[in-house]
This record gives sequence, structure tokens and C-alpha cells, in this order.
Amino acid sequence: MMEMKKKIKFIAAAVFFALSSSGFALGKSAVELYDEGLTEENNEQWYMASQKYMEAVQLNPVYADAWFHLAKCSYQLGEYELVLSQLEEAQKYAKNESSIFNLRGMTFIALERFADARKVFEDVLRSYPNNVDARFGLAELDLFDGRVTGAEKMYMEALSRQRDNRKALLSLAVVSCELGKTDLARKYVTQALGYYSGECEVHYLAAVIYAMQNDLDAAEKHVRIALEINGDYDKAYDFLAKIRFAKGFYPEVISICDFRIGRNRELSSAWYLKGLSQCAENEIDAAINTWSGGLDVDPSDEIMRSALESLVSKYVPLEDGRRKAWADYHVQEARECSRRYDSTGATFQYQQALKINPSNEEARKAYADMLELNGMHELYLDQLLFLRERIISDDTSDAIISAGESFSAQNEQKKDFEQQQMDYTIEAYDSLLKDSLANKWNVQPFYLDKTRWKLGVYYTPSTVSQPHPQNNRVSAEFASEIFSGIAYASVCTYAEPVAGFGEAYQKARSSKTDYFVIISFDEGSRDVTLDFAMYSGRSGYKIHSDSYYATGNNRYSNIFRRFRKAILERLPVRGKILNREGKRLLVDMGKSENLVNGALFDVVKKGSIETSGSSGGIVYKESDVLGNLTITTVGEEVSEGLLEYDGFYDKVNTGDEIVLLSMPKPDEMQSMEQSAEITVVSDTAPTADVNGNAINQPKSMKVTAAEFVDKRTPSFIDLIRSIY
Repeated sequence: MMEMKKKIKFIAAAVFFALSSSGFALGKSAVELYDEGLTEENNEQWYMASQKYMEAVQLNPVYADAWFHLAKCSYQLGEYELVLSQLEEAQKYAKNESSIFNLRGMTFIALERFADARKVFEDVLRSYPNNVDARFGLAELDLFDGRVTGAEKMYMEALSRQRDNRKALLSLAVVSCELGKTDLARKYVTQALGYYSGECEVHYLAAVIYAMQNDLDAAEKHVRIALEINGDYDKAYDFLAKIRFAKGFYPEVISICDFRIGRNRELSSAWYLKGLSQCAENEIDAAINTWSGGLDVDPSDEIMRSALESLVSKYVPLEDGRRKAWADYHVQEARECSRRYDSTGATFQYQQALKINPSNEEARKAYADMLELNGMHELYLDQLLFLRERIISDDTSDAIISAGESFSAQNEQKKDFEQQQMDYTIEAYDSLLKDSLANKWNVQPFYLDKTRWKLGVYYTPSTVSQPHPQNNRVSAEFASEIFSGIAYASVCTYAEPVAGFGEAYQKARSSKTDYFVIISFDEGSRDVTLDFAMYSGRSGYKIHSDSYYATGNNRYSNIFRRFRKAILERLPVRGKILNREGKRLLVDMGKSENLVNGALFDVVKKGSIETSGSSGGIVYKESDVLGNLTITTVGEEVSEGLLEYDGFYDKVNTGDEIVLLSMPKPDEMQSMEQSAEITVVSDTAPTADVNGNAINQPKSMKVTAAEFVDKRTPSFIDLIRSIY
């Protein structure tokens, strides 16, 4: 730690020397440079302010105020370790200054050292009981702990000591709005505007608060005032564009976004909103180009990528060459997952790549290898056959160009060692799988319709203040698409907007949806939160609700993979009878649905199953139960089992359904080889029994350490933290 501090000081000193030449050349004093820094700081020009303060402390190394304000600029720029170093310098020459301690406490919060931060603020209050900034720090800690009313109390105590404190007034307005106290929020905004009507940040924050209350006219008025005060205030341009988008003025939004991009091409928010406006204008090709350019600027913007890929899947032809570049991102992410030994994450990324570009050779080979590793030899062979077909197709195109050469001769010339090895592998697996269940029963698994459930994913409109407008819509579409693999989906999903539960239930009932989910998505600057509730489409009964939080890289995709797993754990496993020979039945389920030998099913008359009206399971009449089926041989896509029918007569026919009652526990397996079969090979198949309880399967997805952190940061906390 000491070496890091020395390194920071050395770098800072070098920068000071380089930057101070301009100050020396003009013969300015440290005080003059400090005053110029204050002017730049008041205009939120953090880099220019930092330069002035650096020059000031180079001229006068014991200038405590310059060191402190330099630390404030570093804090705004996110250089928190540097802040702590600069505060140490300030404290050397201005001991017992509460402002230094308070900034140190805020820096500890930014570094997620919450216990250290609380100690700092409590120590300040013991020495200075009326200190306002320490209360602001404790209020933020309460917000991180989810104690919004506790934070409100702290802000009110601060306001009682300084009736015109800007941060207290604006923070109370945001908190009151979050608590649904609309009139109180407007009162605090009005007071802040009365005291600070000439400050652009106050008008900007007033606009945000009015927008949170859905008063877009008042919001637009104040954001335009903010721009009149400061025409360089980019956050105000961004928010004006969001307001105009919400009002439907899409060409104007595009113009504002072009203006922002012209000033700074790195603004991914401008690229995203421009593409969204072009979509609204039905300029699909333009939106695709815009989002593609935005992802070149910021590849980590997962919401923009999700929006782009949704358009690509609907409107871009499969032969379009751009698909390869879009798919390559997921191939690279899959490699990273493999380096971290995250096989399920790698599988997901390869599946995403193949959805975008089915002919991506690297992704398909890697996906095929994962299938083989999981014992899915038939599906592995299917992938190799697809790859060989692509190679032959490419060779055929070359053969047409090369006149006078036979196709077979040129094809042999083009085959390299790897292609020959593929041919040998295909031949070996083709021979190995001749005795598979599918061949034995003369079934083509590829053509089986394995759709089991119909699921509606509903969302309410996003607020204007979210970093990504319409993030609920984009997230609902992604949540809908994430249930499918690359071959088939057990769950048929669709996404629609709703005003609330009543409309969602009505739509689910009218479309005969088995289950429906209402989602709400919230973004912070470095994290995301997904709230959702799952209901029965038949009765509207709430089956399950949860809230997932994620931070770090790939937080968006990770949180929806967890969402998918939660839903699938509540969808009962069901299938249907394909054929029978005496008491031996063939069913359309196998390893791809995580089936194992010894699984026990009810055989139910076709068309008699319906979802439960009061739980997550399914119901059927006892008189419609035709017997029991015990799985004896598991294939990849189909399985065989022995029937025990009820009563004297055998009423079981092809097309009747089966519903999972129980799976064998690992200690009930007959051998270690069989025990290995219980490994999950698919994370897109339902995994619940007839009562809607998750069956005893190993977890198919790891949760990262960052996702265990309990300190969530809803978007309104980011807004409060921006107030200074």
C-alpha cells in the first residue's frame, strides 16, 4: 500500500512539473492559479480545474486548500486512490478540517469500504455535532443499506441546520420522490430553485425530479433553462434528448444526439438514443448502423448490444457479412469464460454467437466440443454434419469459378488435415450411433416439436431518468429470447408492454398463456437490478417473485441467465408418447431435458393437463391418469420406459402426455456411471416436478462473488451522489 502511495505521488509530481510551466511562464501566483481553478471547478471542468490546482501546489507545496480542491476534482474523475493520497497532503497543512475527513469518508464509500466510511462520519459528528456533510455521508450509507427513510431523516437533520443547503434540498427532493411523496418533493425543488435559480445543475436536477413524477413539460422547461445558463452542459443535452424522445419528437432527438457525438464520439448514450429514435422512425438499417458504430465505441454496453441483436435477428439476412463481426464479440466472451472455467457461461456465449451467425465455424466447433463433453454424441454429430455441409458448399462455389476442374478433384485438393479428421470423426460417430434409440425406433429427433409451455414476458414503460431509455422493453425482449438454445425451445415466449398487472393478466388469459412474468429493470452506473414476479396465466396467482442484483462485467447477461434458471425451476417437466411396443414406450424426452434412468412419470390422457390455479404446478383429474412410466433407457432426444397402466384395460395411446413425479436421488443410482448422468447438460429445459418444485439437479450456473455484495445502488442513489 505504501509503495502504491509513493508511486501515485511520483506520478502526480511529474505531472505537476509538466503542467506548471504555463503558470510559471505567465508569472501567476499560487493564489491566482487557485482562483482560476475554482472558476473551472464551478463550471464542472474537472480536468482544467485539476491542472490549475496542480500548478498551484507546485508553486506552493503547503497550499492546503489547493490540495483539498485537487482531491475534489480527482473524486469527480473517479480516481479514488489518488484522492486519498491528495487528502493526506491537505491534512498535513490544515489539521482537523472536517471537510477533509468528510471527503475521505465519501471516497471510502466509492471504494466500497463502508465500515471505514461510517467510522469517519461518526467521528466527525462527535467533534462537530452540527456538521452537515457528515450527515450527507451517513445518509448515503443508509441508502446503500436500503434504509431510505433513515437517509431522509439524515437529510432533514442537515436541512434543519442549513435551511438553504443545496445538496440537502435536492437530495430530499429525490428521496421524497422515491418514497412517493410527490408534494414534498416539489416543495424541496421549489425551495432549491428559489435559492439557486442561476445554477444550471439545480435546474437540471429539478428537470430529473419532475421527469420522475412524469411531468415532462416542467422537466423540459428546466432542462432548457440549464442549457441557457451553460451551453456546454452535456448532461442537460442528454436529458433533453430523453424528454423529447418520450414525447415522440424523434428527428429532433437524432439531431441532438448527432450534436453530442460531434463534440465527443465516446458518448455511448448518444449512440444508443439515436438508434432508438431511428427505430421509432422505422429506419431499421440506419438504427443497425448506428448501434453497430456505438458498440465500436463502447463494446461493453450490453443493453445497446441486446437491442442491436434483436433487430439483427428480425431484419438482417443470414448471408449478410456483418453478422460475423457481431458474432465474434460473443466468441471472444466465450473464450474469456473458458479461461475462467465457466463452462455454462461459455456455452451461453457460443449459443448467442450461433444465433447471430449460424455459419460461424469457431463457435460451432466449440459448441460441438461442449456437447461431446456432456455426452451428447448425436447432437455433436449434427454439428459436425452442419460444418461439413458448409465446407462442401464453399467448395462448390469455388468449383463453379474454376472451369475445367471436376468438383471431387478440387474438393480433395482443398481438404486440409483438419477437414479430413472431421470426416473420420463423422464416420466413426455415424457407425457408433447406428444402435441409438432414435435409429432403433426410426425417429428423426430434429423434427420433434418439444414446445412445452407458453410464457408471456410483460413490462411497464421505463422512466425517462434511466440511463438507457426503454431498457424495460429491450430487457423483456432479451428475457424472451434467452429461453431458446440453437435447436429448439421448451418454452415459447413473447414480450409485450402493459400498464400493470390487470392488463398483463387479461392478455395472458386471452392468449391462453400458461404463465406470465412482469419484469422491472433498474440501472445504476456500475450495476443492474432485475425485479420480477411470475404468475399463473389461468388464475393470476403469484407463483414466485424475486430481485436479482449484478455488477461487474457481463452483469446484464448474467442477471438474465439467473432469471431464466429461476423460471425453469418452476415449470414442470412434461413430454408426450411418440410410440409404443407392448409395455415399452418411447417418449420425446432425453438427456437434453436432463432426464436420467429411474425417473418416474404419470401417463395422462392427451389434452387433460392444465396449470394449477393456486400453485406453480399442474393439475389433472385422477380419472385421466392412465398409468405410470419408469424411464429405463435414456437417449439424447428420446427415451424408453416401462409402462404400468392403471385398471384392467390398457388405454395408453401415442400422443398421450407424461408428467414428472420424481427424479432418482444420486444415492439411488445403480452405479457411478449412472450417477454422472445427472449432470445438467441443458439450461433451457424446465426442471420442476408436477407440483412446481425444482427437482434435485446440480446448479447449472455459478454466481460471481460480486453478486453476493449486499450494497445495491439503485439509479436514484447515483443521482443523489452526483449532487455536490
